[in-house]
Amino acid sequence: MAAVTPALVLAACLLVAWGCAKSSKDSSDPVVTVKDQAGVQEVLDQQKSLELTPQSVADNPGFKVMDGEAIPDIPTYRLGSGDVLEVVYHIRHEITVKDYRLDVQDRISVSFPYHPQFNVSALVRADGKVSLPLIGEIKVAGMSMSEVTTDLNRRYAAFIKQPSVNVGLEEFNVRIDELKKAITTAPRGQSKIAPITPDGRVGFPIIGNIDASGLTVPQLEKIINERYAKYVDDLQVTLILLEIHNNKLYVYGEVNAPGVYELQGRLNLAQALGQAGGFKESANLRDVLVFRNNGLLKPMAYRVDLQRLLDTGKMYDDLYVQPADIVYVPKGTLDDINDVIAKIFTKGLYAVVPFTSTFSVNYDITPSLNVNTN
Repeated sequence: MAAVTPALVLAACLLVAWGCAKSSKDSSDPVVTVKDQAGVQEVLDQQKSLELTPQSVADNPGFKVMDGEAIPDIPTYRLGSGDVLEVVYHIRHEITVKDYRLDVQDRISVSFPYHPQFNVSALVRADGKVSLPLIGEIKVAGMSMSEVTTDLNRRYAAFIKQPSVNVGLEEFNVRIDELKKAITTAPRGQSKIAPITPDGRVGFPIIGNIDASGLTVPQLEKIINERYAKYVDDLQVTLILLEIHNNKLYVYGEVNAPGVYELQGRLNLAQALGQAGGFKESANLRDVLVFRNNGLLKPMAYRVDLQRLLDTGKMYDDLYVQPADIVYVPKGTLDDINDVIAKIFTKGLYAVVPFTSTFSVNYDITPSLNVNTN
């Protein structure tokens, strides 16, 4: 005989609870038993009646309507330590009406048609200046070529009659060339792999490290492009989330396999406990605690009467566990939640959970769920 896993036991419990609740509500509408094509059709009809429509999800915050279709409103994923990004650099080569403006490390040529002895090739230094014969150091960074030409002709007129200075651009867009060298790899082209470090930061060429933890991918992408725009023109960065390692779920207490789990998709509380092998017979399902800190100003906690949800079959589809949540299933009745929290963290759980600040708030935040368990 095949072994019965705790997950199957939990699934069976859920089905029994749902079936009992449904039968007690309407004994004339039992679970469909398929024996022939008529039974198959009955299942299909029942499924059809339960399909999501714009009307059926009108008051459900867990869904949204797009292009006339009802779809789940999936929470935005926020980046965290261990996630891996691919940074794709798009360097645009387009004709623009804007004049090119000189930058550090650009090189210009200054020539005199009638006085070639003053001809020179000058590099724009880090201070934005160049050194030229007769007139010395001149700041040119940020100026267009026509502006530099006008300025030099004015300055040299004090030394040379009708200088007729010509200014040419020998080397330019040096930052883009440096960026290309920094990001170009044989297998990936102009992109780089950027893991988020344990302190929540990720590094980029030229602009350095950026705090990424807690941001969405579009938010981080916007920050990166704003930073690069200060240094490099005609550059667009696109982020691709290659690997997700931050979506951990922590399940502890009276469950068969407590520990840390990858949060795969959207799970309600019962499904989260199913990942931990289901709950023990000693579990108090009327006082299940969920701790949440990811993306919040300060930690919060709420208590769920899971037993009631299982008995009624209503799992509150919009109440999903989220990345970095801690689910704690107690053994007995929780008379003092703050005392339970203290016990959890003083027994060593604090060292492995993703909380960065201490619990100093009142955790009895759902007094309506203080259900009498007798």
